[in-house]
Amino acid sequence: MFENGDLKDFWNSHEYYTENYVEEALTDEIIAFYENKLGLKFPQSYIQLMKTQNGGHPKKSYWFNEHAKRNEVNTIGLVGFFGIGGNKHNSLFGKFGNEFWFNEWGYPKDLGVIIADTESGGHEMIYLDYRECGKDGEPKVSVCFQEYDYEVQVLANNFEEFIGMLISEEELE
Repeated sequence: MFENGDLKDFWNSHEYYTENYVEEALTDEIIAFYENKLGLKFPQSYIQLMKTQNGGHPKKSYWFNEHAKRNEVNTIGLVGFFGIGGNKHNSLFGKFGNEFWFNEWGYPKDLGVIIADTESGGHEMIYLDYRECGKDGEPKVSVCFQEYDYEVQVLANNFEEFIGMLISEEELE
């Protein structure tokens, strides 16, 4: 996993993200607890990344697909990855975590787990999408658009592929 990239230089360090996204260091016990709570298995590549830092803002924060079809979005700006936990506001189970987006904004629960928010201010969310693979399979990564009746677009076939598609703001220009 992640053979082509060094995850040590993946994260931006910024006080806002530390205070709102970054949960305590992941242990196997924490992972097992939250997998049990969600009733699914996290992909190993997702666990590997979150063990480097449990949530936060990536240095390369734009998903870009130069081969997007005409009816697909080709660029999405990420704000941050939710930490696996519930202590920080922007974590999987925090104040602005999955339950907030499901209950307050009407995002669909049946897609899987919301793992990141975007620059849209809540109008698109990034999911680990378990619809095709089931709770123990390798989920795709998808975006769900609140303003378009919760339409879903698959961004990558797996989490590692998704991370490989992230580019910096400078690379976007």
